[in-house]
Amino acid sequence: QPMINRDDNVVITVNGEIYNFNTLRCELEVEGYVFKSQSDSEVILHGYQCWGIDALVQRLDGMYAAVIYDRKAQRLYAFRDRVGIKPFYYYHSDNEFSWGSELKALETWLPAECLKKDNEALYDFLTYRYIPAPKTLYCNIYKLPAAHILSLNLRSNTLQLKRYWHLNVFERTDMNHAAMAEKIVMLTNRHVKEQMVSDVPIGFLLSGGLDSSVITLAGANVASRPMTFSIGFDNPARDESPYAKEVAKLAQTEHHMQKFNDEEMSDLPARMRRWFDEPFCDTSAIPTYGVSALAREHVSVALSGDGGDELFGGYTWYKRFEDNRKIPKMMPFLFPEFGLTSFPKRRSLAISTTRDPVVQYAYIRGALFGKSLKNWGNELEIPDDYDQYWAYRAHFDSNLPIRKAAQVIDFHTYLPDDILTKVDRVSMAISLECRPPFLAQEIVEFAFSLPVDFLYKNGVLKGGMKEAFSRHLPQRLLKRRKQGFSVPDTGWKSNLTTSGREMVQEVLLREFM
Repeated sequence: QPMINRDDNVVITVNGEIYNFNTLRCELEVEGYVFKSQSDSEVILHGYQCWGIDALVQRLDGMYAAVIYDRKAQRLYAFRDRVGIKPFYYYHSDNEFSWGSELKALETWLPAECLKKDNEALYDFLTYRYIPAPKTLYCNIYKLPAAHILSLNLRSNTLQLKRYWHLNVFERTDMNHAAMAEKIVMLTNRHVKEQMVSDVPIGFLLSGGLDSSVITLAGANVASRPMTFSIGFDNPARDESPYAKEVAKLAQTEHHMQKFNDEEMSDLPARMRRWFDEPFCDTSAIPTYGVSALAREHVSVALSGDGGDELFGGYTWYKRFEDNRKIPKMMPFLFPEFGLTSFPKRRSLAISTTRDPVVQYAYIRGALFGKSLKNWGNELEIPDDYDQYWAYRAHFDSNLPIRKAAQVIDFHTYLPDDILTKVDRVSMAISLECRPPFLAQEIVEFAFSLPVDFLYKNGVLKGGMKEAFSRHLPQRLLKRRKQGFSVPDTGWKSNLTTSGREMVQEVLLREFM
């Protein structure tokens, strides 16, 4: 790359993988296009020539960010996959358009006067624990949102953004629960197999949770030499490695496990800054890097279970949000002043008393609030009428069942800007390509058509998904309590600050002040 067509009129750069490129290639060959390589990138080149930008992006399925420069039309197009698996940062001024997969690329390229920090984005970080798209650390650099096309007219230097795919959320009535469960298994097997097409060895990141276990079992049936990789913790409350070992045995994989070293958290701020280039507070990035590095010793591509919680209802905060929306809003005067000195109690009070569902959800998800947030607002000179909940608010639909509404919020915010950002940066830091089969378009669209009574069947998180794979996994793995892939606090949090009163995102934010 860059890849150029025969008459030099179209030039492309692509990052990522197009999973259905073989199908598209066959269509293009029928149309008379001759391929010079086996690359999926060349499908984008000829696909644009044949179908145009709008029809091209509708056909692609994968994880990708790409740029097409059409010399004849004097237009530049950039587009990103539907979910936001692969990143795309860009800078646009009167006479320049620059882009990259990481902020540090643009930091290196652009002069210092173009790198003014965005105080509102820093303030947003205190709410979301990441900077939500399209914002970045800098005023003049943006993230291209997922499922968007950027079009730059080079004659007029005008830039437009257009969403090319919308998540359709509804509750289907044309299938019974048994048929829904059967289709989940079928789609999972299909897309795991599709994403295992590679000319290099492929492994599986196996946490021991439901999602990664399902992906491992589906892939082990296809791989010639399946390998699994997991991280263990000394704290049994957070350690899922025994479950990962059990799944690996069931799938008959070559299993590799490594214990997490608590000392790795000692340089947390420096590592987070090096990987993410802007404030980012998902501390599970450290063990995620560890399991990625372990996998990279043996393979260069790995499949993960990312996206399963957002699609199939796996987060504990969905139930908490629903429970809090059901009860009458309690007024502060009902609470005695004593007993509210601890931070968890103050947060519980804030959650119980707020009437705005979006603000309530933000509090449940760990947003900074109260006096601490006000102090930061003053320091960053944020206007009093600024709505820091704008990203959640943009995707909240009050007409949906409350748990489904929370899933939709997370799909558009937490998933691309936290989970997928985390995995992409730490895996690519050691040149491991990580693919999430659950985020194939077909699975995403089917999952968001499933009714709530199926998703939470029998009153449990992922009840429908557990039923779907009940014949494939042992019951003790299906019925155990969700643990989550997070770092046990072995003292590292209190070591970050001498006061002991700041939240982790406040400590990390100071690295960028």
